[in-house]
Formats: sequence, structure tokens, C-alpha cells
Amino acid sequence: MKPLPKDFSDEALIEVIDEWAGLMEAEDYDAAFRFTEQVPGMKWTPELYRKVIKSYDECLPTQKVTVEGKPTDISQRKEVSLWAPNSRNEIGEIWYDLNIDGFVSDLTATFCICLVPEGIILRLNDIHVM
Repeated sequence: MKPLPKDFSDEALIEVIDEWAGLMEAEDYDAAFRFTEQVPGMKWTPELYRKVIKSYDECLPTQKVTVEGKPTDISQRKEVSLWAPNSRNEIGEIWYDLNIDGFVSDLTATFCICLVPEGIILRLNDIHVM
């Protein structure tokens, strides 16, 4: 991932994750994997991205992430939280509810916001039902 400037806004971070969701919508899991970094302990792979999405809810082989989503009994959450740097240089996180097949879902991607010398990077932490 190319580092983002340190003077970011919440809106700019959400735009980056919207772009990641667009790669997921295109089912270009390799590009989505390269687009952000990943928390090492989670052992993410492009194939695992695909499996998590295809295994959600109805487990349809055709289901996919969509950037746009109609609210269901829930509304899409796109939330940025910031804090002072911790021992891993994390300064915050993003919770981003994924839309599946055009509808808001409770499947949430979480990203760590991390300081690096060149700026900040986003690391996918998890994708799970919240």
C-alpha cells in the first residue's frame, strides 16, 4: 500500500475504503489484497477474502460485496476512531459495514490505521459479523 498523507480526514479514509470495496465488488480479490496491508496474525489471502464473502449469510456462490447498499433493518456504518499511537504505531481503526448484493449487511471489515515514516497505512484486521 502506498502510504497516505499524515494530514488525513475521516472522509478521506472512508473514500480509500470505498475504493477497496469497489475492488471487492469487481471480485478482484488479488487487487483488494494488494490495496491495503493486512494484520500479520490474521493470515489474510485473496482466497480467504473470497471465502469470507461467499460464506456470509445465505452462502450463495454468486454473492459479492457492493459499494452501494440499500438499508435493511440496519444502516451502513462507516466509522473512524482515532487515539494516541500505541506500541504497534496504531493510531485508530475503521469499522466499515459491507454491503452484500446491494443491501446493507452486518458483515464488518475492520482496519487499523498505522503510522509509518512516510505517512499512514491501513491494515485489514478482520471481516466478521458485528
